Amino acid sequence: MGTLKHEQDNTTPVPGIKKPIITTGGMQGMMTSNRGVPLTVPLPFLLTGACAAALFGLLLPWVLPEALQAPDFPHVLALVHIVTLGWLTMTIMGASLQLIPVIVVAPLRGTCFVHWQYPVFTGGVILLVSGFWWMQPCLLITGGSLIILAVIHHVIVIGVTLAHASKRPLTVYFLGTSLLYLCIVVGLGLTAALNFQFGFLTTGFDQLLLTHIILGLVGWLSSTLIGVSYTLTRLFALAHSHDDRLGRIVFLLLNTSIIGLACGFLFSVFILIIACSILLTATVWLFAYDYWRMLHIRHRKVLDTTQYHAIAAVLYFALIVPLGVLVTLFHWQQPAILPLLVLLAFVGWLGQSTIGYLYKIVPFLIWNKRYGPLVGRQKVPLMRDMIHQRWAIISFWFINVGLVGTSLLALFALVLPAQIAAGIMGAGLIVAAINIIGVLRA
Repeated sequence: MGTLKHEQDNTTPVPGIKKPIITTGGMQGMMTSNRGVPLTVPLPFLLTGACAAALFGLLLPWVLPEALQAPDFPHVLALVHIVTLGWLTMTIMGASLQLIPVIVVAPLRGTCFVHWQYPVFTGGVILLVSGFWWMQPCLLITGGSLIILAVIHHVIVIGVTLAHASKRPLTVYFLGTSLLYLCIVVGLGLTAALNFQFGFLTTGFDQLLLTHIILGLVGWLSSTLIGVSYTLTRLFALAHSHDDRLGRIVFLLLNTSIIGLACGFLFSVFILIIACSILLTATVWLFAYDYWRMLHIRHRKVLDTTQYHAIAAVLYFALIVPLGVLVTLFHWQQPAILPLLVLLAFVGWLGQSTIGYLYKIVPFLIWNKRYGPLVGRQKVPLMRDMIHQRWAIISFWFINVGLVGTSLLALFALVLPAQIAAGIMGAGLIVAAINIIGVLRA
């Protein structure tokens, strides 16, 4: 029962509740409930997401000069979609398939083709990224079509499951709206891919592209991670007494700003863009404050690597949104500013969040499958030992020092030093991926 002991360390008592129930029991219930799906369904998504993060870290130093000069260069677009689809969306899909049935206390619905979702989506991502890298419209269209098929299936499965939920915590509302944004994002993406082949969009292409970006970064990815944090942060930090009062306000303001920004970019209404950008900034700061409230009332006092990544991610999020507003307000035309803001969003906010959660989710899935039935019968390893803690800390510092260094050096047009800093950040991502994948051998 060494794992039970570990899960109780560094916590303070919760009146009226025994510590094993709120720590290990809550964790294991979240990861291994009988309402979930077989391990072979979510795990390939999660491990492939980690591999995509490592691939991004490997390629970024070489592609960085192109990104700073021409953000729409084919290799840059390929790298962007490695992050958004191969790393972030892949990870979110896998985590959703495992966690949502437990969050809503309902079985996963419409799973007839669930085992096909991974190969179809992965094949689509590979074709799409290859199409961008070599600028082949046929690969873009084929890959985009496969991605849409996989996304439609994912949306149906998760959407029907949410509709039949016996419990609807705040996280469910964030996830429901983010699925709608995901549908629009992939539809706009396929439209853009078709435009590369047939050129039917002229002056409207830039508006479509900006709408695609805002709905993807904020509507789909950020909304999902904000919503999930209201469940996982409480779970991992033992902040069960935190309420949804501010979270509901964040939900309403976030979706108002997302819809307003999308309409502003789509119809080129500058005053709407400014107003909703300011509203988005206020929303992000309110979420950051609410996140601080969760940590402030936590019962697990000593922070672990997951919390370090999450804290850093929220700080980046609270910084890049107002910076984006300032760039928009003052029309800062410095060529490097847009790709650097996107990089900070991808790695600083979105990427760090997923890495931190993977340090918890993957070990729990593997441990409960491999060692859960053996507890009480023989000695089993601790879950914390399935992740190399020193590597996780080294990776954390490499990612963040490299990211800050890359941003500052590139901002002052020091390209070669920025590439070196990007290499440090990439090394951090590779170490994190090796650490996560290494759980299979633990």
